[in-house]
Amino acid sequence: MVSYFQNKIKTIFILIIVSASFTYAQHSAYWNQKVSMYSILPNEPKEIIFLGDSITDRCEWFELFSNPFIRNRGLSGDKTSGVLDRLSEITESKPSKVFIMIGVNDLRHDVSDSTIKANYVNIIGKIKSDSPDTKIILQSILPVNNDIGDSKTTNLKVNSFNNYIKNLAVDFKIPYVDINTELLNSSGQLGAKYSEDGLHINGDGYLVWKSVIEEYVNN
Repeated sequence: MVSYFQNKIKTIFILIIVSASFTYAQHSAYWNQKVSMYSILPNEPKEIIFLGDSITDRCEWFELFSNPFIRNRGLSGDKTSGVLDRLSEITESKPSKVFIMIGVNDLRHDVSDSTIKANYVNIIGKIKSDSPDTKIILQSILPVNNDIGDSKTTNLKVNSFNNYIKNLAVDFKIPYVDINTELLNSSGQLGAKYSEDGLHINGDGYLVWKSVIEEYVNN
């Protein structure tokens, strides 16, 4: 005869499977494929993780910094909810540092401010809970250029959100790094010399980004 506790354990196990399946169903095939790939890669001590969307995904961070500990966990198209859904894979290795830049896709798809902010708090909280010794570095999201391409959000929204991230860093007593300002042109937009589409940056843009965060990566 199956005991009450055996039934209880079985029910919990089924709920976990259903929950995981539902999470994956919410995302694109690309998201699922990338997370599946990340999940099978070996964990190493002292990992430095770059976490974000396509703007993080498109850089060769390991080569840019010549640092064997760096891992790229950018995922094109990702939002704060997606990062939250895949955060267990990030904290599993107990990384030494996590550099976070996420949110522009939330703004571009009109995710509510309250949802984005709640997701950010939960992302930070989960990292601190699951990997207490990990140093978290919050990075500003980058500016856009509405004249040469991107029209799904504005720098007014970007700047407002960056102010929130900056204040959140103060509340959690973690570093905030302003990448945004270094990439602006005289009109307060993402400099055309750094972007072809008004949203993503080119090699010169990544060199600027590198120069701003280098001390946080190396120390």
